[in-house]
Amino acid sequence: MRVAFFTLGCKVNQYETDLMMKNFCDKEYDIVDFEDNSDIYVINSCSVTNMSTRKTRQYLSRAKRHGGIVVLAGCYAQEINGKEELKNIDIVIGNEEKNDIVDIVEEYIKNNQKNSSNLYKIGDISKIRKYIQKNNLEKGINIRESIKIEDGCNNFCSYCIIPYVRGRVRSRNIQDILKEVELLVKSGVGEIVLVGIEIASYGKDLSEDITLVDVVERVSKIKGLKRIRLGSIEPRILTEENIIRLSKIDKLCPHFHISVQSLNNNVLKNMNRKYTREYLFKITDTIRKHFRDVAFTCDIIVGFPGESEDEFLNTLEGVRKIGFYEVHAFKYSKRKWTRAATMENQVDGNISQRRSEELIALATKQKIEYMSSYIGKELEVLFESFDDGYLYGYTKNYIKIKIMGDIKYLGKCMKVKMENIENEMLIGKI
Repeated sequence: MRVAFFTLGCKVNQYETDLMMKNFCDKEYDIVDFEDNSDIYVINSCSVTNMSTRKTRQYLSRAKRHGGIVVLAGCYAQEINGKEELKNIDIVIGNEEKNDIVDIVEEYIKNNQKNSSNLYKIGDISKIRKYIQKNNLEKGINIRESIKIEDGCNNFCSYCIIPYVRGRVRSRNIQDILKEVELLVKSGVGEIVLVGIEIASYGKDLSEDITLVDVVERVSKIKGLKRIRLGSIEPRILTEENIIRLSKIDKLCPHFHISVQSLNNNVLKNMNRKYTREYLFKITDTIRKHFRDVAFTCDIIVGFPGESEDEFLNTLEGVRKIGFYEVHAFKYSKRKWTRAATMENQVDGNISQRRSEELIALATKQKIEYMSSYIGKELEVLFESFDDGYLYGYTKNYIKIKIMGDIKYLGKCMKVKMENIENEMLIGKI
């Protein structure tokens, strides 16, 4: 039988999709493109914003038009939890149940439920206290692959639904992480990205004394691995002690994607983010002292309830001061179960849109300025793809590079001299 996948949302979801694909392949199912005719369509969903849930529904409808069995998996499935009767769906499975997706689909087929009621398999994720994964990835699809090291979040930011659909912090066993990285490196993967819902909390639920920094140090010792990159991190883990330890890891990329959300103290307080703008200035300054060619990227929410124009401008000023290379701008989205959904002074959507556009314009300007500073210089590039005579890859500080070259360089790290900018890429020459 044929299975097609579509993934929405974060790198954790993409990793989990890869794992579900492997589980089907192990049972001799064929993986096909989502736009092809398939017997089964799996939509691995996101519910972090209203837009993501809207897109999830759209892809469910698109899948149903193909006529196969439609499976809704992941965060949006966890959110509705069987309490909404949705069209275009046959099977609904939660985040923990992704581990058993093949068995669940085969149960549905065996019981011939296709033309009757939906099959729901969603547990109470708030009660899950241990990281569970029943299979490991053994072969990489890409030169750069994400490895999930943690699930869940305990922070309960006032705008965020994630703790309700992902549960509490659950850290993956370090030996299991190391085993999977070793397998992927042997298959040709050159760069590993450590991802999770809140990787800065890694180890807090474990009996052993281990943190995210320990994981990075131990992964870096794996022979053949060229690079390690960190996924999105909550800034409070970036103490000076941890920054110094990280700076001594040669394989670690000098690229920090910080979950900033705002650079105004009043908004941060209302978001239940437990740091200040001054702390963010301090840690980025400290990182610059210990890392060469560092790049900072971040997430920022605009239009949070009660955010005034002056508070928004305060965030813009902070973005300029830190000099973020890339900003993922989000308009605040009201989500159920969250405190922010009931706050007064909800910001008008037109104002949020205008603020988002201003933030994106500033971020684009800063990105071009940052990239321009490397023209004429040499940077190490790991080439990840080849197309029509051109190699594409990334520098350690996450600048996308394009050069004319030979496919024999695919998967290799090469020194490249940067010549000019084209479509937000640096064009270089070996």
